Amino acid sequence: IKPSEMTPLSATLARSLLLESGLDPNLVSVVHGAGDAGAELIRHVDYIGFTGGTTTGRHVAVAASERLLPYSLELGGKNPMIVLQGASLGDAATGLLAGAFSNSGQTCISVERVYVQESIYDEFARRLVEKAANLKIGWSRAWDIDIGSMISKEHSDKVMGRVQLAVDQGARVLAGGRQRPDLGPAFMEPTVLANVSDTMPISKEETFGPVVALYPVRDAADAIARANNSDFGLNASIWAGGIQQAREVARQIETGSAAINSTLLIYNSFDVPMGGVKQSGIGRRHGEHGILRYTQTQSVVSSFSTGGGYDALMLRIKSERMAR
Repeated sequence: IKPSEMTPLSATLARSLLLESGLDPNLVSVVHGAGDAGAELIRHVDYIGFTGGTTTGRHVAVAASERLLPYSLELGGKNPMIVLQGASLGDAATGLLAGAFSNSGQTCISVERVYVQESIYDEFARRLVEKAANLKIGWSRAWDIDIGSMISKEHSDKVMGRVQLAVDQGARVLAGGRQRPDLGPAFMEPTVLANVSDTMPISKEETFGPVVALYPVRDAADAIARANNSDFGLNASIWAGGIQQAREVARQIETGSAAINSTLLIYNSFDVPMGGVKQSGIGRRHGEHGILRYTQTQSVVSSFSTGGGYDALMLRIKSERMAR
């Protein structure tokens, strides 16, 4: 395991728990360092399972191809959520709080785009803003805080810059939209935007922060088309009036996974594969697919031995044809 140099301790903790549970220490190693450490690892391993940004993922794929290594990539996302008439607006708004703001939005499957049917758009926005305003932001070792710090001041500034650019281009802040230096250098309020056009960078590029944009749509077909109008395709969230309609919509979304009446469920659904399409990655993890990706298939076939077996049979057929 080569964790990000920004988050080294979680991998170290995971290894200690594995060893505590009885795993052979030689079966799990943790290598710390920056990108050059990862590049060096590629020269020595038999398989690469990479999680990170799309740009770095391309470099990993090129490096793997030089050694003809198999690999899988889970990359960026611009994950859509669709809310249609008949859905429980309270439940959908609560689900979006987790889907957009967990880990301060720094999750590969975080919701960043929400397409809401026009007939329920205003009410959904009102409920979401009300719930977002009640989230507690700060630092704590307990479970009494909803939103914590972002990974660094540099990243917080980048996300805030993306929000400010959207506002300068006509977007409207419904909730949040501010950094909180009074709480720490990298804190940012959970932010809800409206009046965001599809041409704005915040509609197309991964934000990876506590920011979500709302878009009114005519109907399910409009929502599907808008959701699919993206270079990314990692995860999607569907909220509708019934399970059948939600499944029909989910099957038309160009993502590696789709959750109905949920946002982040796929991450903890360990028995089914998880991964992306388009620029969100190649390959899958979790479930049978996730385990088998670390193996190489070998086929062993057996022939009858009499008279030289299968190969002699083929020679005999060839000889008969030549004799004719």
